[in-house]
Amino acid sequence: MTETSATSANSSVPAPLAARPEVFPPRPYIFPEVRTVAVGAGRVVAAHLPGQPIAWLSVLLDGGALHEPAGLDGLAKATAGLLDEGTLKRSADDFGTAVESLGGSWSVDTGWETARISLDLPIREAAAGADLLAEAVRTPAFTDTDVERYLSDLVAAKRESFARPGPRAQLALRSALYGADSRFGRLTGGDPESVAALDAEAVRAFHATWLRHAGTLLIAGDLDQLDVAALGRTVFGDFPASTTARPAAPVALPQPQRLAIADRPGAVQSTLRIGHPTVTRAEAAQHGIDVVALRIAATILGGTFTSRVNHELREVKGYTYGAHAGFDLGRPVGLFSFSAEVRTDATANAVADTLRVIDEYLDGGATSVELEKTRAYLTGATPIGLQTAGAVGSRLVEMVRHGLPTDYVTTEHARMLEVTLDEANAAIRAALRPAQLVVAVEGDASVVGASLEALNL
Repeated sequence: MTETSATSANSSVPAPLAARPEVFPPRPYIFPEVRTVAVGAGRVVAAHLPGQPIAWLSVLLDGGALHEPAGLDGLAKATAGLLDEGTLKRSADDFGTAVESLGGSWSVDTGWETARISLDLPIREAAAGADLLAEAVRTPAFTDTDVERYLSDLVAAKRESFARPGPRAQLALRSALYGADSRFGRLTGGDPESVAALDAEAVRAFHATWLRHAGTLLIAGDLDQLDVAALGRTVFGDFPASTTARPAAPVALPQPQRLAIADRPGAVQSTLRIGHPTVTRAEAAQHGIDVVALRIAATILGGTFTSRVNHELREVKGYTYGAHAGFDLGRPVGLFSFSAEVRTDATANAVADTLRVIDEYLDGGATSVELEKTRAYLTGATPIGLQTAGAVGSRLVEMVRHGLPTDYVTTEHARMLEVTLDEANAAIRAALRPAQLVVAVEGDASVVGASLEALNL
């Protein structure tokens, strides 16, 4: 045999497989130390991250969508978005340059009850970052020119968003659950028509009423390098405490419409949203629901690529590129929801199969293999997902919004290591009610309408 032929023969022999790494049990996780300091009429809640070179600062204030005047949906989001569009001291360009010069990243987030303005930047610039937060929140210019330009761009963005699949399906679901006349029956950011009705006067009035008060300053960073009380004084100044009562929780319709179709003529796919209201995090214990066990059970149902609904709709039936289901035990109400984009010709079958998978899951429960795989995934993801200051800050937001103890992440992670199969199955059976699920479909009604009606929801 020649050298060439010998080499060729040897190359056909597969190389031995490397030994698999040894699998170790999940380890406990300890959330960073949290310190709370009262500052004037507000407070600071800070997580200590020794050695972290980045600081995350975030101001949480009352002033969410449920505070908006009638007919001005989207005003809370627009007002928060305008805070960095010029102040009494700087133009919009100058303010943006100031943030960039600090190496910072600016973001805003509005929900149903609160508005949040955040900045992450090198920790050595934290004091200067607090100055910028204070300037934006306390002294926005809201000039007619700046507001008109911003709102014009916002209307264009909203129209573009509603031209794509998703928002109209979500709107159809909320409207079916709560009624179109309820603020909670619409979207937090409004729609193209409501946003087009906004103006500078409405923005100024909303800011003056809801955002000019002391709230909570959230900080994640190396607290040995920060004077958290001084940062709080900088941000809140002499702002008074908020005297606003939280808005009343919206009430779902007693007999909601079980099927809602948002017509999109000619659509080649249908957007599915299926859900029903559920308990808030604060209410879960009252209903005997273990939130950690529920998180595990919901992840098995629809929270990962290997989940029940994704496996059935994507891998088995080929209806979609991905499907997801889960619980948001938020404020002011909780929500179970399922989402997927499917082929138009598979719309009714996808809905039927989704409802079947949910029924089968509740009837038979999760398996011990699913429980252990999901437990390993979630316990491993927690420390990985909390490596940045902003990620730790997001858990501070959850802590404040829901009134949770400062060690709740640590205790819930420990609880995740203990949840039994019976506890996981009991939690999702208590929280998920198939008979109350509402199906919202955004698609070509002339094509999918009859087959959906035939499901007799």
